[in-house]
Amino acid sequence: MTDYEDLFRTDTIGKLPVTYHMRLDEFVHPTVCAPRRIPLAMKDKVVNELERMIELGIIAPVEEATPWVSAMAAAVKKDGPVRICIDPVHLNKALLRPHHPLKTVEQVIADMPQAKVFSILDAKCGFWQIPLDEESSTLKTFMTPFGRYKFLRMPYEISTGSEVYQRCMEQLFAGQPCEIVVDDILIWGSSVEEHDKRLKCILDRARAINLQLNPTKCRFIVSEVPYVGHLLTDKGVKPDPEKNKAIHQMPVPEDKHALQRFLGITNYLSKLIYRYSEITSPLRQLLRQDADWCWTEQHAAAVDTLKAHLTSPPVLQYFDVHIPVILSADALQHGLGAVCLQDDRPVAFTSRALTETEARYAQIEKELLGLVFACMKFHVYIYGRPVTVETDQPLITILKKPLHTASARIQRMMLKLQQYHLNVVYKRGRELYVADALLRAYLKTLELLRIMMC
Repeated sequence: MTDYEDLFRTDTIGKLPVTYHMRLDEFVHPTVCAPRRIPLAMKDKVVNELERMIELGIIAPVEEATPWVSAMAAAVKKDGPVRICIDPVHLNKALLRPHHPLKTVEQVIADMPQAKVFSILDAKCGFWQIPLDEESSTLKTFMTPFGRYKFLRMPYEISTGSEVYQRCMEQLFAGQPCEIVVDDILIWGSSVEEHDKRLKCILDRARAINLQLNPTKCRFIVSEVPYVGHLLTDKGVKPDPEKNKAIHQMPVPEDKHALQRFLGITNYLSKLIYRYSEITSPLRQLLRQDADWCWTEQHAAAVDTLKAHLTSPPVLQYFDVHIPVILSADALQHGLGAVCLQDDRPVAFTSRALTETEARYAQIEKELLGLVFACMKFHVYIYGRPVTVETDQPLITILKKPLHTASARIQRMMLKLQQYHLNVVYKRGRELYVADALLRAYLKTLELLRIMMC
């Protein structure tokens, strides 16, 4: 904070060496929105904020005619100040998206084996640090009760903002020892020395590109950090306690929409829940179009079980390309489940529900389907390297038979496995999931342990 004091200034906004040019669908007609009325008590605050944004070079007054004019909205932040927002609902329909992929937390985790020490750098008003060209700036004109203004920097409310910012940051930090998800920059190391070397490298790069950081949201040299809904620790990956808290405080669903919200937030953490599809099967039955809403003890038990799983979830290990990989797959009554292991510790869980047709497969076909599903899901971990697969004896027998002797359905699944270098080994059913006992060691009661393992 002392050596890089210029990166943490509070009186200025950085300006990255990039320029965003907006492209519009030519068949969408321009729209001009009327100014919205603001409460009298907020009038002075809005005027002051507009003047502050002009001084920072974020916006500028507009006098010439502009084809697109959005409406302004003023929102009060939690700490008191006013935030000037625009509502570009019509412009967003005309914007052509760059379709740049955003990184998932799985991709981030896969690139940080042996991580023990972490730092998080937060870009100060990240979107505002990307300048717009003159044409795009005119498109971002907005109407206020005090006249028209235009954005000179990229505003938050446009539909392409996240993709454009992610692309710019990845280009500016290409080859640097960090991971970026929108405005969060993650630095890690297997030791304090390695971490400090990488952190200095990233701060030097931030200084070179004039990136300003938010000192109140940055965290340095810690053993765990919240990151994109997860908690990255020196022992592995856990769900963010704030997300767990939100799940536990959610009321019992009273209709299909409430149930969809509940399943939506738990599905984000499904990689941490073994046999997730099996647990949620009764709940998903209620979401069928031909199903009437009838909440029973079975559904309440499923909700309680999900919350119990998230109370003391397993800690996922960071993937390491130098450690052998073991896959365990299983076909459950209502779905497929699999776990990817390294050193007998889980890297990730996955599961999915069986379709009505798949539910009528013979059990051996379900088992093979579970293996195919596991390989496809963990493709980034296992492709191009030898992988051990733990399964029971019947599946080994099927895989050893010549392809032409199998049924058409099994042939199709066996062909999908040809691209992988699999070493299938036999384990008794009760010992198939080596990780189960270890994973559930985090549970506090034997009753929960019994529920998880049954």
